[in-house]
Amino acid sequence: MNWYELYWQRITPLHLFLWPISQLLILFQSVRRFLYRRAILTSIHLPVPIIIIDSITTDSPVKTSLIIQIANILKAAGLRPGIISRGYPDNHRPPTRVTISSHPHLTGEKSLLLTYHLRETCPVWIGYDRIETAKALLNAHKECNVLICDDGLQDLRLQRDFEAVIVDTSVINSGNGLIMPAGPLRDSFARLKHTDAVILAGHQRRIPDITDEIRTIHTRPQKEHFFNLSWPELTADAAGLAGKRIHAIVCDPDTQNFLDNLEFLKLTITPRVFPENHHFIATDFQSDEAEIILIPEEDAVKCLSLHDDRIWVLQQEYRADPGLREIILKKLREKFMDPKLLDILVCPLCKGPLIYKKDRLELICKADRLAYPIRDGIPVMLEDEARKLPDEEEIK
Repeated sequence: MNWYELYWQRITPLHLFLWPISQLLILFQSVRRFLYRRAILTSIHLPVPIIIIDSITTDSPVKTSLIIQIANILKAAGLRPGIISRGYPDNHRPPTRVTISSHPHLTGEKSLLLTYHLRETCPVWIGYDRIETAKALLNAHKECNVLICDDGLQDLRLQRDFEAVIVDTSVINSGNGLIMPAGPLRDSFARLKHTDAVILAGHQRRIPDITDEIRTIHTRPQKEHFFNLSWPELTADAAGLAGKRIHAIVCDPDTQNFLDNLEFLKLTITPRVFPENHHFIATDFQSDEAEIILIPEEDAVKCLSLHDDRIWVLQQEYRADPGLREIILKKLREKFMDPKLLDILVCPLCKGPLIYKKDRLELICKADRLAYPIRDGIPVMLEDEARKLPDEEEIK
C-alpha cells in the first residue's frame, strides 16, 4: 500500500486542516456544474457520441477492464470506437497516438495497456486537452464513430452522451470517505445524481446519494489467470506454472499486494524488487535463471520491447453485468437517430463518404459498392455484415 493510501485510510489532526480545502473544492465543482447547466459556460459538442468512463476515487483497478469490455461491446455491435485519455496526470503534450512501440514514460502505463489489449484495433490517443485530442483522433481515423474517454469526469467542457461513474467501495479505494486532499474521493457522492449509470465494485457497502432513479451496474472480478507477454494467446492458471523456477518482478509501491496474490495462488516464487519508475532493459533479466518471470500488468507494458518469452503477466479482469451493454446501446440509438450524425459517417475501408438511405436503413459506399446496415438504430460498420451491391443496382 502506498503511503498516501495509508494516509487516506484514517482521520488525523492533519485532516482537520485539510477538510476546509475539501469543502472549497466541492463548492467550486458545484458552481461549475451550475454554470454549465445554465449554459453560462458552454460545453463543446463533438460530431460523434462521447462515452465518459471514470472513477469517483483517485484510482480504481476496475476502470481499465471496464473500458476494454465497453470497447469490445461497441465493436461487436458494429461500431468503430476510439479511446481518448489524458495519459498521465501531468501530461502537457499535444495529441499523440499510443502504439505498442510507444514509450510508457511518454504515454502512461494504462494507455499503453489499453493499446496492448485492444491490439491497436481501437485507436488510443492521449493529450493535455481532451477536446483537441478527440478532434485529432477523429481526423486521423475518420472511420471512428464513437469515442470513449477514460477520464474527464470533471472536464465539463466535453459534452458527453453517456457517463458512467465507477464507485469502488473497497476500503483501499474509498478510504476515509473524504474529498481530496483530505481523502481519495475526487468529488462528493452527490455528484452521482447527475450521471447515467453507477458502476459498483468492491464490497457492496451502502453508498449515499445512490437512489432508485440511478441505474446501478455491478461489476465482478473474474478468475485470475496468467498470459504470456510475447504470445498473449498463451494462457495458464496457477497449477500450470507450479513446479517451475519462478521469479516475481515487483516495483514499489505495489510490491506486497502482488506478492500476496501469488502466495494466495500457492506459487513458490523468488521476488526481485525494482524502483517504482524503473525502466526495464534486457540486462535486467539476462542473468536471471528463472524459467518463468511473473510481473503485474501495469509494469508488464514496460517490457514489451524485450521480447522475452519467459515473462508472464498476472491478469485480474472485472466484468460488468449485461445491463451495461443494454443501457449504452440504448443511449447510442437515441444519438444515431439524428440524420446529421449518419451523414458524417465514412466507410471504414476507403474512408470515403456514405449515402444514407432512410427507406432501406442502409449506408451506401459508392466507391466500394457496399451497403452497411442500420440495425435497431445502430449503424453496423463491418465489412462482413455489409451487402455487396450488384452491378445492375443504381446508386443515387
